[in-house]
Formats: sequence, C-alpha cells, structure tokens
Amino acid sequence: MDLSATIHLMGDILGQIISELESPVVFETEEQIRNLAKARRAGNQAAAERLRGAVAGLSSGEARGVASAFTLYFDLVNLAEEQYRVATLRQREAEPEPRQSTPRAESIAEAIATLKAQGASGEQVGALLDELEIELVLTAHPTEARRRTILSKLQRIANQVQVLSQPGSLPRERSAARRALYAEVAGLWLTERNRTTRPTVTDEVRTGLFFIDEIFWDVLPLIYADLDDALARDYPAVRTTRPWLRLASWIGGDRDGNPNVTAEVTAETLRLHRGLAIEHLRRDLGELSRRLSFNGRQMPPVPELRAWLAARHPLPEHVAYLEARYPDEPYRITLALLAADLAEASREDMPARLLSSAPHSARVQVQEIATPLELVARSLPPAIVEDELAVLQRRVQIFGLHAARLDIREDSARLRAALGEILRALGWMADFENSDGGARRAMLLELLARPAPELAPHAGVTARTAATWSLFELIGRARCVYGPALLGPFVISMAHDAADALSVLLLARWTGCADGLQIVPLFETRDDLEAAPAVLADLFTAAAYREHLRQSGDEQMVMIGYSDSNKENGYLAANWALYEAQERIARTCDEHGVRLMLFHGRGGTVARGGGPANRAIRAQPPGTVRGRFRLTEQGEIIAARYANRDLAHRQLEQVVSAVLLASGPGPLQGAPRSEWRAAADRLANASWQAYRQLVYDTPGFMDFWQAATPIDEITRLHMGSRPASRQPGSLDVRRVRAIPWVFSWMQSRFNLAAWYGLGSGLNAGVAPELLQEMYREWPFFRVLLDNAEMALLKADIEIAALYGDLVADRALAQRIFGQIRAEFERTNEAVLSVTGHARLLDSDPVIQRSVHLRNPYVDPLNYIQVEMLRRLRALPDSEGPAAQALREVLVLTINGIAAGLRNTG
Repeated sequence: MDLSATIHLMGDILGQIISELESPVVFETEEQIRNLAKARRAGNQAAAERLRGAVAGLSSGEARGVASAFTLYFDLVNLAEEQYRVATLRQREAEPEPRQSTPRAESIAEAIATLKAQGASGEQVGALLDELEIELVLTAHPTEARRRTILSKLQRIANQVQVLSQPGSLPRERSAARRALYAEVAGLWLTERNRTTRPTVTDEVRTGLFFIDEIFWDVLPLIYADLDDALARDYPAVRTTRPWLRLASWIGGDRDGNPNVTAEVTAETLRLHRGLAIEHLRRDLGELSRRLSFNGRQMPPVPELRAWLAARHPLPEHVAYLEARYPDEPYRITLALLAADLAEASREDMPARLLSSAPHSARVQVQEIATPLELVARSLPPAIVEDELAVLQRRVQIFGLHAARLDIREDSARLRAALGEILRALGWMADFENSDGGARRAMLLELLARPAPELAPHAGVTARTAATWSLFELIGRARCVYGPALLGPFVISMAHDAADALSVLLLARWTGCADGLQIVPLFETRDDLEAAPAVLADLFTAAAYREHLRQSGDEQMVMIGYSDSNKENGYLAANWALYEAQERIARTCDEHGVRLMLFHGRGGTVARGGGPANRAIRAQPPGTVRGRFRLTEQGEIIAARYANRDLAHRQLEQVVSAVLLASGPGPLQGAPRSEWRAAADRLANASWQAYRQLVYDTPGFMDFWQAATPIDEITRLHMGSRPASRQPGSLDVRRVRAIPWVFSWMQSRFNLAAWYGLGSGLNAGVAPELLQEMYREWPFFRVLLDNAEMALLKADIEIAALYGDLVADRALAQRIFGQIRAEFERTNEAVLSVTGHARLLDSDPVIQRSVHLRNPYVDPLNYIQVEMLRRLRALPDSEGPAAQALREVLVLTINGIAAGLRNTG
C-alpha cells in the first residue's frame, strides 16, 4: 500500500470503531468539525465562525470523544508516515546494481567516498578515525506526552501495517492482519491515554532502556559494519577496531532540579543498566554457543584458549559437565561458560553493594568476556568470525556490561552550598558559597594541595549536603566495584567560573573518585557563554586541575545548552552566541594543548536546538567538530527517531556521515567571512533587543503568557518526574524550565520561542543582497533560517488569536498580541525575502505538504482546547468534578496537538 492508501485505511477503521464503540453521533460530530476546519483553511470565514460555534456547543463528554478521535488519528497518521519512510528506505537499498554504485545520500559510504574524492589520503582518514568519537545521550526531559502503554500499542499496529504493505503477503495473511489491525486500534481507542500518576525516575529509566533493548542493541553494530564496508571499498588498508559510537544516559543520574533523583535511585539505575547488558549478552552467548559446535580436532583452538579452559574458569564442576556433554567442542564450551558467568553475575545485589560502606569488586568484568571471545575469533576462519561472532564482539565493545554510560548532573549552586557547609563545619571558610569566584578558586586550590581531611561518614549537617556527599560516595563505590565504564562525565549545570569545576574535583578527591572523572562545565546563559573561554583558561592554568586533565589524556568535554540560552536571549541571538562560543572555546583548548569534545544539549523543537541533526552538525563552526561529537536526544525525539530499527539506522548513519564530513582534512569549509560576522552581530543584537523587550521588559507579559497558553495545565501533566519549575510554584520566565516554556507556546500555536525577534534582526539595516549571500553560502545561516521556516509554518497566528481572547485584561491582550502579530508578519516577510522562497519551506516540499495536510486536523484540537480552558477558568471550584472532566479533555488536546505538530518541548 502507498501512504495515501494506508492513511485512508487507518481513517476508515478508526471511523468504524468510533461509530461502534462510542456512538455514531460522536463520529458525525467529528466529521462535521473536520469539514468546517478544512473549509476555514480554504479561506471560508463563515466556516471559522461555525467551527467556533460547533465546538462551543459540545458537552465535556462530547468534546472528549471528538478530541480522542483527532488525537488517535494523528497517532495513526504518524505511524503510517513512519512505515512509508521505512518502505522507501528499504526500496532504495534494494535497487539494482547500477544505481547502487552511487552511495545513498547522507550515508557513511557517501561520506567516505566524498573524503576520497576530495583527495584525503589513507593516513589522513586513519588519523580521523583514531579521533572519531560520537555519543548519543538519552534524556528524560518531560516532552513525551504519550504513555509507554500507548507507544507499545502503536508498535503492534505498525507490525500489522507492515504485513499489509508487503507485496508477497498471502490473502489469508492480509485478512488476518486487517482483523488484528482493527482489534489493536479498538484497544487503543479504549485505553486511557492520560497517565494517572506522575512517572517515577525508574519508570523513565526503563523507558530509555526499552530503546536500547529493542533498537540500539541491533542497530549500532550495523552502523559499525557500514563504516567497515565503506572503508573496504575506498580505503582497504584502513581499519578501525576501537569503539567510536556509543550511548549514554542522563535518566537516573540527572539531579539538576529533580529531588526525586537520589543516590538510591542512581544505584538502582546502574543495576538496571548492567542487568540489561548482562541479560542480552548471556542470551547472545547461549545462542551462539549452540552454533559453534565445531570439533576441536578438526579446528584446534589456539593454545591460549585451551589454557583458559583448563585453568582460568572459576566453575570447574560446570566445565566437567560441559566437557562430558560436548566432548571436544571447545568453542561451544567457552561460550556456554561465559553465559554461565553472566547468569551468576545477574544475581548480584548491585544497589546493596553500591550503598554499602565496604564494597567489593564485581564477579565479572567486561574484559573477562572480551578476552575469551578474542581467543575464539583467533581460532576460527574469518568467514565464520564475520558472521555472528563479530557482531557479538562488537556488542561487547559497544555496550560492555553497562548498556549505556550514566552521566551525573548537578546544579553549581547545590554543589557550592554543600561544599560551603562542609568548610564551615571544618572551620576553614565561613561563607564559601557566597564568596566571589576568585576567593573560592584560591581556597579550592589550597585545599587541593593538602591531604584530604578526615570526615564523618556522612559529611554535612543538612539533608541536602548529606545527599550531595552520598552522590560522590556512590560514584566512588561504583567505579571501585564495576570499573569506570558504567559512569559518564559529571556535568555542572549553570557553571559560572573555574571554582565550580574545582569544587567537583575537590569533592571527588575527598571521596576517592577523582581519578579519570570527566568534569564537564555546562555553559547556558549569554554571560556564561561569553565567559566560557576565560573560565577554561583559568582551569587549564590551575596546577591541580591540569594534573587531573593529564590523567585523563588532556581531554576536556564542554557542554553548551541551547534551551536556556534561547529562553534568555531569543532564537537568533542565542544561536549566534552559541556559534561564537564554540569557536572561542576551541581556540582556548588549542592554545593550552587540550583536546576538546563539545557536548550539545539540544532539545526536540527548533527553540531548543532541535531540527535535522545531520544539517546541524554540518553547520557547526569549522574546525570545532574534529571527529568528536556528543549530543542529547530528548523526550519524544527518542521515540520519533528511534522507535523503528530502519529509521534509527537512517538517523544514525546521517549523524555519523555529517561528523565525518565536518571533520575531514583539507581547507575548512563554510567559514564565515568578516562581513558575514559583522552582519550576524548586528542581526543578533537587534533580535536580542526585540525579544528581551517583549519577554522581560513588557509589563504584564507573564500574565499574558499564563492566560494565553495552557501552561498551568502543562505543569499538572504527569509527563515526567521533574518539576516544571526550578522553584516549586514559580512560573516566572527566569525560573520556569525551558521545556514547559516552549511547550506552552507550541500548544497555543504562537511557537513564539522559535522565531520571535528574528524579523527585527533581519530588518536591522543589513543589505538584502548580503543576507541572501549568507543564506546561499554559509551553512550556519542557512540552517538557522530553514529551521525558522519550519517553526513559522507550524505556527498559526489566527489560531493564536483564539488563545489571546482568553486573557481577561483586554487592553493588555490587545497590546501584547498586536506586538506579537506584527513581529510574526515581519519575520515571515523577511525570511521569504532572504531565502527567495515564494512560500515557507519551499526547500522541503515533502514536509511542507505534510504540515499543510495536517493543519485541518490540528485546528479543531486547538478550538476545543481554547473552549475547555475558557470553561475551566470560569468555574468557581477549580478542583471539583466539573473541573476534572474539563482537564481530561485538555490533556487529550495536548496529546493530540503534540502528535499533530510532531513537537512538544
């Protein structure tokens, strides 16, 4: 089936289910509202008024049914589009030989072929691969508006659609698939979409591990194989055997603003990570052992393997049993013994060990699995090794016994407060946390030069300080028991100065976990981004920190945050500040002989650094990637990009391809000319002033935001374990997290965070010809405007006006909405003028058409959401049964709008 036929089939099944399981009236009402929305989009103003009236006439029960219909429809459409993409990718890969001779666009094969065409030597490509290090970091930011139960049901629906799409399916198979599809969609309709309780941190951990279990475990080895195949084709003398593409996670280790992430939770997270890897490897070893039933006389093992079997295995009775059952089958016995080791390791009580004051080493370390596998590989012919054994070795190399590294993140203020309390108790500094950066730095360097003091087992007086101390103790125990591979870097949120990093180093020294610990400052605000080079230089010239870096291979990871910088400065100014900061950070590291790895904290939407990852990588400042790239994958983006193995493979190959091409030898491509820089400075300054004037300096703007968006309802959603604001009960723009800030503007179709100020910047007096040249020739500026086009297309100022009508202070509403509308129109006109497009997103007609086709189905959800907000705010009792019924409808609309726009936060 083609895409249109699949969508029609889904729509027909959904309509039948609504009529049969809900009522024909609900289906008829939904169809009436849909047709009115389509007429409104076609320019019929009378239809707009009739649509508003039809929605206003719905009871809360009817509104719930209609909202459910549109929301479920988008789930099915998204699924159909994903299946169509998968079919298209597979069809292209199966094309006949003449067309396959040209590598697929944005593939690893194309990247390697391009490097060859550019004249890169084997030595240069080998040097690049020696530096290659790419890491995806899964995070649990509360942007996944759907329950895991819903995601599982959608996966089963996708399986049935796949059966129906296969050309060789038998009639009975297709008939069975249609019946199963009806049953699954019916089950989806009857399932409560809203979470009844807020998910725990371990719930979120399990959701993240679901993708490792179902997707990454199989896909990452394929990406390694893609690189091997590309090298064999274009650089047969070049090989890479080291792990260069890996996973990490913040889920269960990110304490910044989340009181639910405790030492106990982090210990349980590490157990779940290790348990997943051990169980997968145990199963893989067991399956492969049955295949390697080769007779040792016909294919003798290398002497080292016989020695390992004879002397090194800790379960001699098990060896005797296997040798009696499988005489002279050394390979089968080796893998069976390794599987038995892992089965034994899976029974260890990991959290108890990590929280114990006297931890001891784990029974199995990863090298104890890798070494025997290497001996087996040396004993067998290459054709056999390159089958399943090579894949298993890759998995051990990529995932180890931890599945994904767990990062630890904490806010700099929390760290300062904890250390300040300890220093007061020791009588060494009375007010450390409130002292300036220079005074703190001097004290920290003095303390780092001394031996560690003798401290109580639980240092500190307050519970917050005790919890911070327990975190560092946990890091030390985890590294002692299981080795350093389980843990990623220690990320310091809102890092302001060198003392913030030195505080982590001191606490790590005092708890015995400093050796090899990566300490990563996260620079987010405009001031911090500007200060970042000086902060790093200050660190690199501190003897204690430089010695710590030497022990870590003189490598410094630096994280830059897209979300808070955008919320503070607006889209254009934030992106330019981030671009310049990366250049200056790279120069500073070069000057001090330090290898840099930039860690990009990107979110799902354009306003939080989202957009196509491969284009974003190619648009980085030239010379800053150098084969090393780390980025976050957040919330619903994980499900959108990695819920299907084929789509995950495509996403990952595009990322790797972009990193390779951005790091290739030769002259730097895409470096901005001096006049472009001057223009960008001017644009960013004008944009910053426009954004700050509206968001920070306009009296009543916060009142407008809270009334003209569903922010109050978003903060009530049970989407994630983390509070919506850094301070409970605070919805001030300085305190609220970037995610609900962006989410609320997206829901109300303003999408303000992704474009406001851009029009003022583009109209700041820079010559149009220069702007057009910048768009044509400068990758950074092109991606900036292309992403803005996407954001503008998904925005709808007429729908946003409906939300503006919710603001009780009409004079305030008219003043602020008028300002927003004027900037929206200015931005649309300016972007089209610079890009030369007749319509937004003319450069990507597929996505442009998809957005236009979706709009008539998203609009009714916005109309219903506005009506429910109006009714809710008019109730005398905002917590009673009537309010609860309205909130249930609101949550459905939030889910549906997020699915329809394919964006939340």
